[in-house]
This record gives sequence, C-alpha cells and structure tokens, in this order.
Amino acid sequence: MSPLKKIDTTELLDMITQGVVLVEENGRIAFSNDSFTEISDMDKEILTGMRFSEFVADKDTRRMDIFFKQLIQSVEGTKDSTEFILKDRSGTEHLVEINARTILYENKTDILASVADITESRKTTNELKKLLDLIPEVVLTTSPEDNIRIVNISNATEKLCAIPSEEFASGTFHIFDIVHPDDCDQVIRFYHEITDKEFDALEYRIVSADGQTKWVNDAAEVVYKMGGRGKIEKILHVIRDVTERKMHMQRLTSALENLRISEQRYRNIIETATDAIFIVTPDGVFEQINPAGIKLFGFSDMEQAMAGNINDHYLDLTQRAHVIHKIKTEGEITDYPIKIKTCGKEIREVTMTAGAKKNRDTGELESYQAIIHDITVTLHKKEIQTYRRTMKGLSDSINNLAQTYFSYIGLMKENLDDMKQHPEKRDTGMEELMADILSFRQSLERLARLGKIARDTYAKPPDISPDGTSNEGMYYFETS
Repeated sequence: MSPLKKIDTTELLDMITQGVVLVEENGRIAFSNDSFTEISDMDKEILTGMRFSEFVADKDTRRMDIFFKQLIQSVEGTKDSTEFILKDRSGTEHLVEINARTILYENKTDILASVADITESRKTTNELKKLLDLIPEVVLTTSPEDNIRIVNISNATEKLCAIPSEEFASGTFHIFDIVHPDDCDQVIRFYHEITDKEFDALEYRIVSADGQTKWVNDAAEVVYKMGGRGKIEKILHVIRDVTERKMHMQRLTSALENLRISEQRYRNIIETATDAIFIVTPDGVFEQINPAGIKLFGFSDMEQAMAGNINDHYLDLTQRAHVIHKIKTEGEITDYPIKIKTCGKEIREVTMTAGAKKNRDTGELESYQAIIHDITVTLHKKEIQTYRRTMKGLSDSINNLAQTYFSYIGLMKENLDDMKQHPEKRDTGMEELMADILSFRQSLERLARLGKIARDTYAKPPDISPDGTSNEGMYYFETS
C-alpha cells in the first residue's frame, strides 16, 4: 500500500497554507480546510452548509455568482481565477485571489477552489508601485509565460515617451510600438530571449508620442519565485533614458576623432618641418625631437638623441642662462640668436623660439618647448654678399684712381712735347723722364687690370654648399 493512502485527505488539505473549499452546484460549502477557517474566522462545522456567497462583499456578489455559474456550466476540469473582497465573520474585508476548477463528484459538478489572502501583498505591491513611480526610470514586469506581455508598468512612461502608463497596462500600447523602426527587430528578440539569458541589457532608440527620438538603456532580469525551485515569478525591465549620455559620447567620439586627425596632421607637420622642434626637461634632457632636430644636432638616430642633453650643445652657457631667464620672466623667447655645436663639433648659427609648459594643477615647470631655425647658410651668404659689394667698391676706386693717373700722364706728355720744341740741354733729361713715364704707365695698366679682374670675379659669387661653406679656394689674380 502506498504511504500516501495511509494519510487522510483532510490532513493533507489542512497542511496547505492557502484556503481550500469545495463548493457544491447549489453554491453551498461542502468542505473547507483549516486555512479557510482562519480567513473566514469561522469553525469548520459552521462553515459546512453555508453559502459561499455569504463571504463575498456586496459589490462583488453578482460578479462572483456569474463566475461560479460559468464554471458549473462549463466542461469538467475548467479552470479560472479572479479577485474579490471576502468578509469574515466580524465583517473585516480581505482582498483574496481565488483559483477554481470544476470536478465531477457522484455525478455532480462541484467547484474546488483555493483562496489566498492577498491584502498585504497587494498593499506592498501598491506601495512599491508608488515608490517606483517616484524614480525617473520606467520599471515594467512581463509575464513568465509570455515574455512580452506587460503585467505592471510605472508612471515614468509619461515623461519618457509622453504616453500614460495606463495605456501600456491596458494593452493599448506596447513598448514595441514606440521603438525606432531600425531597432525594432533586435528589441523584440531581446524580450523573447531574456528567459534563456536570465540577465541582459540593450540600448536602442524610441520615438515618443511628441515625435522626439531618444536613446534608452533597457536592463532586464529574470526574477525567480521564493522557494519556487527555479520557477519564474516575473521578468523585470528597467528602462532608463540615456539620450544625453549617448549624445555626449557621440560628441566625444567625434571630438576624439577630430583630435586624432589633428594630432596626425600636427605630427606630420612636425615630422616634415625643416626647423628643429624639440621638448626638453627642466634639466635639459630631450623628451621629444623631430627628424630635423636630429639632423641639426648631428645625432645618429632617435635613441642617441633621447640620451642627449641640450645643455651640451650651447657654445656659450651664458646664452643658455639668458634663454632660461627670458622664459621664466616673460614666458617665452622669440628668434633669439645663439650659437650651438653639433655632436661633430661643428658650429651652427641659429635662432631659438621657446616657451615653458607648466603643470595645470601645481604650476610646476614640466618642460621647455623650442624651435630652432638654422641661419648658418643665410649668414654665410650675407657675408659673401657684403664682401662682394666691398670688393666691387674697391675695384671701382682703383679704376677711378687709374683714370686719374692716365689724365695726369696725358698732361705731362703734352708739357714734354712742348719742351721738345726747345731741346737745349734737356734732351737727355727728357729721355729719362719719358722712360719713367712709360714704366709708370705700365704699372697703372697692371693696377687697372687688377681692378677689372676683382670686379669681374666677385660679380659672380662662389657656390655655397648646404652646410653654408664655400667650395671655392683662395683666389689668385694674375696681373702681369
């Protein structure tokens, strides 16, 4: 014999925490368990034979009569549930939920029903709903049997989508109805698959009743029944407006992309610049340097540059002191001429433009940023041009002087010609004078030839190599 057959059915029903009653076709109570006697505040002996409708509040009497009548008239095993106000013996009202089904007993159709007092749970639910209505997020629950059927929803829908929560609760609107068309498929899939995932979140767009497009974050979670051995009680969704954050992230992403492009352009400018650009620590250690800077200082590569110090390349450390003082007192120094020495000990004439970078929070000096422009070639060219102008002026002076000498010789010759007309005692002297004049003329001709060579030569400057030096040697002038 099965152990269950040894247990009286009445004992089993009395162990159930919900009220259980057997209502005959005529509406009278044929049986009740201990829990129902507690709800009704009546003894079992008194309950038996009483009409069930005696415990129904007047406002629900007609509805409950129809409820029982429809069950009796239906086929065997029909189930249904509803809520009504139950009055106990003292007249105290309780909100109860009844789950009833028809059974066939001795060729009669009776109703077996469970009655649960939900007064406190409903109060708790209402209080919870009031609290939920105070928060800005939309909180909704869906049925465990149908993941998309909305059971409860908070009043925040009116702020989020300009639709009252009652419209959703009554089934007039669904969340799917306000989802942006491009996001609808993934939202429907999200709601259907949440039971399998147990927890998930999705961001999507909605279009509110006033035409605004908004971004929302929908966080969903499966809520299991307490002690229900894995049975789902409800699916909880918390929908939060993230439009501002989404727009901010989009603006930030766009700004970062623009910054990346700007940095790339800036990097390209730095890398291709012909001037040396670098950053050094307050102690002079190189932190960054561009290819032009590596070339100017004569470093073999970036690794050697990063191990270097700008202070080792000042030809005169007093110039360094002046640069640092100028930056500290005025914040910057512009086009300051200095001389530097390369790793190969070459001297370069440069101009420096520099400034200081300070920590935003502490104001402490972090580094010096500088641009150095190499003016060595420019200075050499200017020196050569100055020298050329000087030599041209000198050659012109020599030529002018030679012309003057020629004029004097002409006059002397004329005088001598006159003297030749009276050669008494002067013949010998005249011959010697003429010989001297011839020698003097030859010297002046050589001087004039020298001036012409100087003028012609320096009219075309010597070639200048990229490092600013001349590839010409010493000039030799043939004057004979």
